This record gives sequence, structure tokens and C-alpha cells, in this order.
Amino acid sequence: MKANVWKRIETVVAGPLFNFILAFIFSLILVGFCGSDKPVIQATMVGYPAEAAGIEPGDLITKIGNEKIHIYRQISLISAINQGENLDIEYVRDGKTYTTTIVPQYDEETGRYYIGILGSGEIVECKGFDLFKYSIYEIEYWFGYTFKCLKMLVGGKLTKDDVAGPVGMTQQIEETYEAVKPYGVSSVVFTMMELAMLISVNLGVLNLLPIPALDGGRVFFLVITAFFEKLIGRKIDPKYEGYIHTVGLVLLMGLMVIVLFNDVVRLING
Repeated sequence: MKANVWKRIETVVAGPLFNFILAFIFSLILVGFCGSDKPVIQATMVGYPAEAAGIEPGDLITKIGNEKIHIYRQISLISAINQGENLDIEYVRDGKTYTTTIVPQYDEETGRYYIGILGSGEIVECKGFDLFKYSIYEIEYWFGYTFKCLKMLVGGKLTKDDVAGPVGMTQQIEETYEAVKPYGVSSVVFTMMELAMLISVNLGVLNLLPIPALDGGRVFFLVITAFFEKLIGRKIDPKYEGYIHTVGLVLLMGLMVIVLFNDVVRLING
């Protein structure tokens, strides 16, 4: 408590920062060995919006709405979470840039909207500068994935069944392992590494949320403390910080119990 506020902030931020560094190391290894998925369209679904909008196989998608597209999984994620909103798409064909608007089509059978674009048909081999560039794109994708999921959770578009705790995560890892095991040791290693990267980014982002008891809550409180200490010219009693984080910790533990209970119920119900 004797350290100044900014030194304490540096100490608190060190944990989430390590999560991001670890994720980037995983990203370098994965991209170096496996390459990256270039956002080039392999095919369009007959009768779906992408085909009607003029998208063709071989087109390179560069932007959707305000989001720049670097890897194909960004397109998949945007499509998967779309709730029927129009999508302004920028793409390159034969060196020329075009724009079009796609109105996603709802599918009653699957209960989701589709834009009608099928998987990437091109893998980028990443060496030299491209290795670092696409590793950053990889981390950027998982950041986007995490923030989009949080936004959907806060907006009520995700249910309790879409949220997993330690038990649910363990089950998911086991299922993923069983699914990729037939493809060999390297597939298992790289898949587990990708899961570890996702978890590292998730932990880093969640820890920085301005919620009491989390690192982000501590940083937020320390910044407010620094402001008021400068304003009133004296230190704020640290016990108040303790009270706030204690309440946050109790609420967080309550949430963890609910998530854990939900995991166990799902596991029992199979």
C-alpha cells in the first residue's frame, strides 16, 4: 500500500498483460506452422444473399461494415452472430475494389441467419514479416471474438447454456481432443494450443473489465483514487477500496457457483 498509485496500477496490469503475451507466443507458433486463412471466397450458396449480391468464388473480402477483414474466420464469426442486420461488404476482384450490401437470410431449420458464403479457399504461408503480421491478426480475431460474445451476453442474446465454467471448459477440451485425435499428434497439439490461446485472451480481457475484485476493477478504483487524492490533497483510506473489492468478490463467487451448477446440470443431462 506504500507504493504510489501508478506503480500499483503497473503491478495490477502485469497479470492480464502476461495473458496477452502468452497468447501472442501461441499465435506465433500456430501461424508459423499452420499458416493463416486468407479471406478469399471458395464458393457461394445457390439462392442465398451473397450470390444475389454479386459475390463470386475467388473474391477477396477486405471489409464488412466498419471492420477490416484479415482472416476468413472473421467472416464466419460475423455471419454466425448476425441477427438479420444488413452487411456492407467491400471486396477485391482482379485488382479492383467493389462494394455491395448483403441482407442475411434466415433459416428456420437451423434458427440462424446466413449470408451464403462458403469457406476460405486459400491458406497463407507465413514467414518473415508475414509471420508477425498474421500472428497479430490472429490475436485481433480472438479479441474481437471475446468482445462480441460479451456484447451478446450483456445484450441478452446469449443464454446461461452458452456460458461455461471450469467443468464446462474441461468437457469442451475433452470433446475437442477426441474429435481431433484421429488426425494425429500434431493436430492435437495445435488444436490444444489454439484453445490455450483463446483462454489466455479471454482471461486477459475479462480480468481488465472494470468490475470490483477483478484487475480491471482495481485499476479503475486506483485511477479514481489518484484523481481524488490530487483533488483533495490527501490520501483516501485504503479500507474503502477493501470494502468495494470484498463486495465484488462475493458477487463474483456467487456467479461462479451459478455457472458451476449449470455446468454440472449440463454434464448430468448429457
